[in-house]
Amino acid sequence: MFVECEQASTRDLYRMLISSVVPRPIAWVSSQSSKGVLNLAPFSFFNAFSADPPIIGIGIGLKEHQTVEGKSELVPKDSLKNILDTGEFVVNIVSLELADKMNQSSAEYAPNISEFEKAGLTPCPAKIVKPPLVSEAKISMECRLHQDIPLGGSVLVLGRIVGIHIHDDIWKNNAVDVRLLQPIGRLGGISYCKVESIFEMPRPTV
Repeated sequence: MFVECEQASTRDLYRMLISSVVPRPIAWVSSQSSKGVLNLAPFSFFNAFSADPPIIGIGIGLKEHQTVEGKSELVPKDSLKNILDTGEFVVNIVSLELADKMNQSSAEYAPNISEFEKAGLTPCPAKIVKPPLVSEAKISMECRLHQDIPLGGSVLVLGRIVGIHIHDDIWKNNAVDVRLLQPIGRLGGISYCKVESIFEMPRPTV
């Protein structure tokens, strides 16, 4: 099968991408509106791009909105609006034990509703930024907006990490023990995966 992307629909391309680029880590993003309302939502177009400076990137899709004139337009989701308005956010890592609560936070609640409350999670004050951490998460990264790049139907948010919280019980031998973290990954459709089988391959020398 060959697909010429310019001839394919956005919906078909989305399905191909999310089922081909797998597994994807999940950025569980906590943010705060300019009015102080807390927001929490998962995004799987996510990865790390630099250590110097420490930069992570999240692709956040825009949502369709009907204007009073009946026209359709693309507008920022609550998380993106909060990030652009305040310049701050926190990325929490989703462990297996938090999968159900993460899924609950993905529902499209009204902007004045906090997903922390709906998912039964505890906001924990951050050290540097205003948005809180997910207290139950084993890793949380405090971020400031580094750059936002419009990509048509989505926006690439690049965040500069200003602080990292790691639970002591998963920090072993100067690294995060993935077996103890038990992160989950995103696959296509409604499928997820667990990190269960780990193998090592030393880098070859020349």
